[in-house]
Amino acid sequence: MSEIEDKNRLISLPEAAKLYGFHPEYLNQLARRGRLRAQKVGRTWVTTPANVEEYIDSRQRRGAYRDDIGPND
Repeated sequence: MSEIEDKNRLISLPEAAKLYGFHPEYLNQLARRGRLRAQKVGRTWVTTPANVEEYIDSRQRRGAYRDDIGPND
């Protein structure tokens, strides 16, 4: 599988959490709030490695001081 195809394959949020060092519930909250591009397949949220990397890049551009899951969301 090419690198591009690999980045666009669907993975579950728990798998994405393991790959990128996040807690699965954190990614779940991001997906539910639309901050991480993901979709629900049955009862399972799925995303792609490319979407997780896009989220990480946007987070770094904003600065580490800004919290994505705040009390006012």
